[in-house]
Amino acid sequence: MAANISPQRLFLYRLDVGLYRIGLGRLLGRRFLCLEHLGRTTGLTRRTVLEVIAHEGGKPMVPVAFGAATDWYRNLLAQPAAQITWGGMAGPVTVQVLDEAEATVVLARGLDRLVGLGLVDDPAAAARNLPLIRLATT
Repeated sequence: MAANISPQRLFLYRLDVGLYRIGLGRLLGRRFLCLEHLGRTTGLTRRTVLEVIAHEGGKPMVPVAFGAATDWYRNLLAQPAAQITWGGMAGPVTVQVLDEAEATVVLARGLDRLVGLGLVDDPAAAARNLPLIRLATT
């Protein structure tokens, strides 16, 4: 993981994955989704809960909040096919990385939803530094 995260905070992040594993992920609504993907070196299934900042036509968009070196993001770049569980639905998706212009528009509308990142002031700067992906159903 790219950021130094305390063990307590990491536990809280992983708690969400546990909810999805026991079938209670729908309690988190459409604000979060569970992304199931393959590890790029191990080939093992990995699960990550991500915050959805926007969606259009049933395609959720999520930021890579801890930067481009984040493992789940690097895994998706290596193997862009994945599965999501989101708002009571589940299915396969393909990853699309948004270009800077499109990411700026999405971030301008959705930055206020990001939990604790403090990026509301400049969506264009955020788009340059914060990869944003769309998860399109396949």
